[in-house]
Amino acid sequence: MAGNDGDDRPFTGTETGRRADSAAGAGAFLSVHFDAVRIRLLIGFASFVAWVNLLICFEGLLRDTVAYGGGVVRDPLFVAAMLVAGVVLIVAATCAPRVLAEKGLSPRGITWGLALLGVLGGASGVVGVALSALAISNTTAVWAAATALGCMTGLFVAAYTLAWGSVVAAFDMREILVVICAALCLQWVPFVGVVLMGSLGKAALAAGLPLLSWWCLRGFVDELAQARSALGARRARSEGAAGRIARGDFVTGRVAAALFCFAFVVQFVWTCNIVMGEEPLSEGLFWLVYVCVLVVSTLTMVVILGLMERWRSYRMELFYRMAFAFGVLGSVALPLAYNHLFFSYAVIYVAYALIVATMWMLAWSVAFMRKVPSPRVIGCVFGLQYLALPCGFAAAKLMQWWAGAQASSGLLPYVGFAAVAVLVVAYVLVLPERTLLLLSPRLLRLSHESLDERCGDVARAFGLTEREGEVFALLARGRDVGYIEQALFISRNTVNTHRKNLYRKLGIHTQQELLSLIEDGLA
Repeated sequence: MAGNDGDDRPFTGTETGRRADSAAGAGAFLSVHFDAVRIRLLIGFASFVAWVNLLICFEGLLRDTVAYGGGVVRDPLFVAAMLVAGVVLIVAATCAPRVLAEKGLSPRGITWGLALLGVLGGASGVVGVALSALAISNTTAVWAAATALGCMTGLFVAAYTLAWGSVVAAFDMREILVVICAALCLQWVPFVGVVLMGSLGKAALAAGLPLLSWWCLRGFVDELAQARSALGARRARSEGAAGRIARGDFVTGRVAAALFCFAFVVQFVWTCNIVMGEEPLSEGLFWLVYVCVLVVSTLTMVVILGLMERWRSYRMELFYRMAFAFGVLGSVALPLAYNHLFFSYAVIYVAYALIVATMWMLAWSVAFMRKVPSPRVIGCVFGLQYLALPCGFAAAKLMQWWAGAQASSGLLPYVGFAAVAVLVVAYVLVLPERTLLLLSPRLLRLSHESLDERCGDVARAFGLTEREGEVFALLARGRDVGYIEQALFISRNTVNTHRKNLYRKLGIHTQQELLSLIEDGLA
């Protein structure tokens, strides 16, 4: 990926590998240096995620006075936006590499496309704020207008999710992990003051954040164009059985499915807090909820980053554990919502904040370690997340309709139990932590090129044959025998023979020992 002029450029490729390898031996493990590139990434990324959540959260920009938590404009806009964004991202996950293999995207074309979508997003937000301020009843005309705005919003959300995903995936995570965590915490700052704003202030925020995100994103246009061209070229070279296996990478599917469950539960519990509680949360407490979210999510990420720094290795499973823990706590707290809505509400918001962070971290890990194209990973993970949100919302609304207003509160313990059950199934069966080992978190201190280079060094040092070296490199990335069989066009027995021979030459017996052997070379 090409850099910008001067020192303000992202470091990737072999340059990143050299920087990462040298940093591994001395100095801090994680970079906390905020140069112009990282500041642009911090501001632009935080602006985008803040804008999305301001539109989909009940107490965001679209909250009206007709129905608590929005209801008139927010609900149809939210459902339409998430459905459109989810479908577009899943289509992109399937089609983007093939399309890019056929024709590249010029920097000028990307610039204009992002600008138009940024204006579209800002306009849809401003009109949504105006509509929520003017609506006095839930009429068909208001519903239709909000749904149309939601479709426009969904296109912006999908495009900018892919764009920022490509930018994040292009960096060595050691260079920007602190920046990404800071952005995901700072996104909650606008929520603290949004309740104090009038319609004009909300409209300015709705218009300003997408444009600010675009202004920051345009600094990465050359990098986006080169990354996408490389993606197309790589896809063209990977046609055949290996390409089909990459498209069906099971780790990507497991990560996306587990995070779908997490997002579904959070939105389900979130909505149940609104529709099944006895009294709505006092408007004067909204700011305090977001202060709690900001403080708790910041402290949690500081602890995680501190542990990574102390252990000098990536520990992405820590984000996964904390998202699961707060998701369970938020679900267990749901029965308290009838009398203690503030506590239940704050905990589930923290869970949502950590789940979003987990999505970005795991998506980057899959794209890096499994060499899955970033549009495929981002499209799959976030496409399912966006679809999970309206599904959770609809499930809560259906439960409210089925139970009736009088019986809703009596269902809260059962709803909490069901939510916990879904999270446990996702954590234990869909994406257990042992599967995260396939992402080799200890080895993520390496860039793509430096990991390949290290595998080559080990192969030469131990006298591996060319084919054994290919098998070794795939095993280092967590690939199983079935994948290697089809990627190298050899039989399963041949794969097992090569693995047995290289294990004998390396003096190891398990894949974990293989990973340790690679890691030892970083010292």
